[in-house]
Amino acid sequence: MNPCKPHEVTLRFPPEDDRFFSDLRAEVRTYFQSTGQSIYGNTTMHLKIAGLAAIYLAGYAFIWTLPSNSWGVVATYAFLGVWGVFLGVNVGHDAAHHALFKNRKLNDVAMHIFDLLGLSSFNWKNRHVSGHHVFSNIMNYDPDIQQSAVVKIFPQDRRRAFHKWQWLYMPFIYAIFIPRWVFYRDFKDVLYEHIGGFKNRPYPLFQVFKMAAFKVFYVTYLVVLPAMWTGHSFTTMLLGFGALMVASSATIVVVLLTTHMLEDSAFPDPDESGLMPYSWSKHQMMTTSDYATESLLVTHLFGGFNHHVIHHLFQHVCHVHYPAMTKILIEVAAKHNLTYRTKKRILPAMRSHFKLLYNNGLAPDQFTYDF
Repeated sequence: MNPCKPHEVTLRFPPEDDRFFSDLRAEVRTYFQSTGQSIYGNTTMHLKIAGLAAIYLAGYAFIWTLPSNSWGVVATYAFLGVWGVFLGVNVGHDAAHHALFKNRKLNDVAMHIFDLLGLSSFNWKNRHVSGHHVFSNIMNYDPDIQQSAVVKIFPQDRRRAFHKWQWLYMPFIYAIFIPRWVFYRDFKDVLYEHIGGFKNRPYPLFQVFKMAAFKVFYVTYLVVLPAMWTGHSFTTMLLGFGALMVASSATIVVVLLTTHMLEDSAFPDPDESGLMPYSWSKHQMMTTSDYATESLLVTHLFGGFNHHVIHHLFQHVCHVHYPAMTKILIEVAAKHNLTYRTKKRILPAMRSHFKLLYNNGLAPDQFTYDF
């Protein structure tokens, strides 16, 4: 089957064919009622926000105290790159889903953490919430999954001869994930009427100026101001900024690639009329994976991204509730004989992603070989 292209058909999911999702919703509803909690962030979450922000600001302030042109600047900026990702996925991601606060305006304010980290919050919300969560793992529709000639993620996509080596060269491309996003992809998004299956029009002129202003501010506070007002040279600050870019790229790749692009992930296509083969909840179960859900540290730092299946099923719930909700999901999925995809640790999940790259790069007559 040739995958449909956006705007040719309107995608739709068939009705739920059993009581899996209704049972899951009932169990989740009972959990919140019995614990007396709301679905939004609680005091623990709000203290977590303050702590994450304080550590980022302390790291930034630390470079102003270092001796001139110290390699400590590079090391500190590498740390800020990692920590900035943690700040974004914990605060900005939940805010984009209006899960951080009950007040939507507060969520909109908190979402600007992305802008302070060099990314357009407006583009992020459009791509992620209005695009990826609607069309997850659907070729030509999901804007969060890279579709280009450089890499073959979708098994049904066109194979090129050099894809045989993509499992070897993609780590180098992943290393520039964040700078490509900050300095290229956000601006490219302004020009496109559609981003995957998301209609990107009208695009407010105000958002263009806002995005440009925040990016200037981002480079200014990380490079220009320290170079002007400390003893660090522009060269040192640029080296530090480069370390920040690579470290943040490596971190976000680990957070993101392990949730939808594994060897056992499904990439369903609609039929000619736009009808998907599975109901909405079954689609989420087949296209989304968890990892390291028993690790409190990973869950804490990754903003619950490792509990990704429950996130896709209940995207407007704050991630502090995900560990308890994932346990409910596992029980209900087992009751309905549904596969719950998870990896116990991060490294097996990353290996599974590269095995997907390896398998997708093989010619049809090469599938007898193992990774």
